[in-house]
Amino acid sequence: MIRSGKTCLNEQATLLNRLMAIKEELLTALMSFLKHDPLILGVGTPLRTDDSFGLVACDFLNSMGIECVKCEYGVESCLTDINDKRPKALLIIDAVLVRGIPPGSIIMADESAIASGEILVTTHNIPLKTLLEILRKEYGVEKIMIVGATPFSLDYGLDLTSDMMRSLEYFINVFKQAFLSTKRDMKEESA
Repeated sequence: MIRSGKTCLNEQATLLNRLMAIKEELLTALMSFLKHDPLILGVGTPLRTDDSFGLVACDFLNSMGIECVKCEYGVESCLTDINDKRPKALLIIDAVLVRGIPPGSIIMADESAIASGEILVTTHNIPLKTLLEILRKEYGVEKIMIVGATPFSLDYGLDLTSDMMRSLEYFINVFKQAFLSTKRDMKEESA
């Protein structure tokens, strides 16, 4: 299922309103998924403005001490990292195109959305459905979640658009909150 804060997704809704509408759902979904200790991948194309969403997110996470592997041009460029680490879960951060969802919206997609084709593309080389099959069969990945934002622009350029940067900053703040809460909860459970 794709979740995107649909309660506030009309064209008149401001970017901030759309982001606020999904905050609790995003926080809950991330906290639940982070319990699986996923390998976090930041995916993107550095030369196509908002398509670098996952790469820039990865830089932010790494600067906060949260391990994130940068996968320029697609997950397929990080198969060696996936093979070496053999994670049971992958959290993929990327720019995603989804029918009917306004630019800047934060998207969470589970395996059923990926398999059903609800996500049109992630703007990279291997179709998501095929990639999912490869990751399961060849690398033993059991759970996959894609979190990202719908791009405002895929023009050539080195920087995110200012609106996409706002979506990214919002996502990073929610991710940090989810990460710290999950880490604290897991520490309390092991004590």
